[in-house]
Amino acid sequence: MEKTMMWGGINLQWAYTDLLGYIRFKVSCPHVAKDILHDAFIRYTVSTSTNKGQEPHAYMRSIAKNLIVDAYNSSQRFVSLDADIGLSREWLESPTLSVEQLNDIKQRLETIQGILEQLPPRCRQVFWMYRVEGYTQTEIAAALSISKNMVERHVMRAIVDLSSARELIAND
Repeated sequence: MEKTMMWGGINLQWAYTDLLGYIRFKVSCPHVAKDILHDAFIRYTVSTSTNKGQEPHAYMRSIAKNLIVDAYNSSQRFVSLDADIGLSREWLESPTLSVEQLNDIKQRLETIQGILEQLPPRCRQVFWMYRVEGYTQTEIAAALSISKNMVERHVMRAIVDLSSARELIAND
């Protein structure tokens, strides 16, 4: 009897089988598919939309579809270099994940979510606009009526906090 692993209303088994399979079919690359899925988790985490709680899987699928379009548009501007990035073939190719792998992913996502939630609201907003939505620092400064220097400080603080968490996760 398999235990259902949930995170933020999302069934991780569904995310790493059905949704990842769909993404992989659309982008034809396991590396890009996993990047898109993980970006979708981050966007889902920081989203304040009311749709998120009502239909989490539908909302997550919508985020993934938007990221697929973004990835396609981005790929049209760059030449791909298929470099080996050191991930195990089992992780890249397996259609399903073990309970241990899902548990590890869940713990990592919870750590990231905790760090993002601990950021001051303005810092979190600036980080979201810069790293997820792709606004330039100048655009963010104008939209939020703050200086470009403050935008840089907010982005750096978020990156430092997330980098510290990455080191903690790597050492576990």
